[in-house]
Parts: sequence; C-alpha cells; structure tokens
Amino acid sequence: MEKNITQLHDVTPEDLKQMILNGVAQQLEELTKQFKPKEPTKWVTRLEATRILGVTLATINNWSNKGILKRHKIGNQVRFKREEIDKVLQSSNKKASK
Repeated sequence: MEKNITQLHDVTPEDLKQMILNGVAQQLEELTKQFKPKEPTKWVTRLEATRILGVTLATINNWSNKGILKRHKIGNQVRFKREEIDKVLQSSNKKASK
C-alpha cells in the first residue's frame, strides 16, 4: 500500500487548524444562504377563496372546472392551496396591466 505524505513549511499546527475551521465556516455560510426551509402548505376553504379572490362561489366552481384554480379533496371537504390562489391573483394582475 502506497502512502502519500504532505509536508507543510512555515505553518504551525494551530495555523493549519484555523485555516481548516475558516474554510468550513465559509462553506457553512454559503450553504445557509442557499438553504430555504420548506414552509407548510396553507389550505383555504371555498369561502375563504371567494373572499381572497373577490368572486362568488359559482366563479370558484367554474374556475375549478376549467382548471384555472385546482381544488383538492381532503376527505369530503374541498380545499385550495393558498400559493395557487396567489398565482391566480398574480396572473390576473398581469393580464389586467396589458
């Protein structure tokens, strides 16, 4: 078995330790900047969706049937993801500004 030997000149063990710790700290800082924890899904009822979007229940049902707004069945209840409602609002604002 072949051994690799590395020699360091003009570096004390304490300096080497500090360089390694600084490198690890820098990598951790970069990872922390990139890391975004996943937020839990916020579920909204049909009535809450009507208030947020400013439309009627009939419109919510029409949009669900057309695929504009995706409904999710949880047991025997219908819920909408808040993030999907926000996307509908953003897309309608883009269309209105054109």
